[in-house]
Amino acid sequence: MADQLYLEDFDYFKGAKVLHYFEFLEPQKVKDEYFVEHDVHALTICDYDGEETMLFYFDDDLEVIMEFEFMIPSQAKEKAAEDFQGIDIQWKNK
Repeated sequence: MADQLYLEDFDYFKGAKVLHYFEFLEPQKVKDEYFVEHDVHALTICDYDGEETMLFYFDDDLEVIMEFEFMIPSQAKEKAAEDFQGIDIQWKNK
């Protein structure tokens, strides 16, 4: 990636508190439920006051391009590992 997204500067996305984040060195391709391919530049795992955990996939403008809902953060990490196989995602904590 040419420019860093500086996710460490963000504490919230869509009203959810950022727990973990990761920025890819190079954009990664992933397909959504309609088989549309997206370039993902970064990921965050966020929490809505302990009620639900969200996994957000971002484009290069930090716009959410895909989102998934889970009960706990470890489920979100499993989903990211499944979608980006072969990449060692080293989550950073907030």
